[in-house]
Amino acid sequence: MNSHAYYRAINEDSKAGFAQYMDQSADYIRQVAPASWAEYSDELRDGGNKLKQEIMAEIDHDLAASRHSIGAQFRTELKAALDKLIKRKVEDFELSFVEGGDLNAITNTVNIFHSNISNTVVQITQSGKDSISKETALKLQELVKSNEIEALPESARLDVLDQVDGILNELNALTTDKGIVHGALKRLGGFVSSVGSSSIAETIAQAALAYATFYGMLPT
Repeated sequence: MNSHAYYRAINEDSKAGFAQYMDQSADYIRQVAPASWAEYSDELRDGGNKLKQEIMAEIDHDLAASRHSIGAQFRTELKAALDKLIKRKVEDFELSFVEGGDLNAITNTVNIFHSNISNTVVQITQSGKDSISKETALKLQELVKSNEIEALPESARLDVLDQVDGILNELNALTTDKGIVHGALKRLGGFVSSVGSSSIAETIAQAALAYATFYGMLPT
């Protein structure tokens, strides 16, 4: 293989692997921070720059050993290509765009939430939890699938899903803090009311009241 073909192959492999790393990093951020992933664009950019520096250092080591002048030219081209990839991938991330797919990032995040919620509800209903915990879990699952919640602006909808996910995780805990659950239900109801869904807010208020009544948490 001649020098041009050799270095071009290295560049193409490096760019393909780099793009895959950026995509996987973006997906990971969305999964671990489903409600606030858009705030992590700097982390995604820093991760890309760190990997770029590692790639450049490895190439510099190879060039020092081989002393091919043509390699320096391809190094310059690869560095520019990786800089462009970082810029584009971060912009795509910030614009909620998933390359090569039909779902945008917000839809992907919503799907992750729904999957987590469904799995937790199954665990609660199949566990030895008391009846009010199971009823509350099922009510919350029904709520997030309602037309009213589906119609909310994306940011508000994600906030609702995040709050419901947190309540269900507490209900599913080995030792549930009933005060946390009751307080979280009240906050959820208040938030839903503030974004304009009064009927759903009333449903949540009733669920909070039922939960508090079951455990004797209401003032006498």
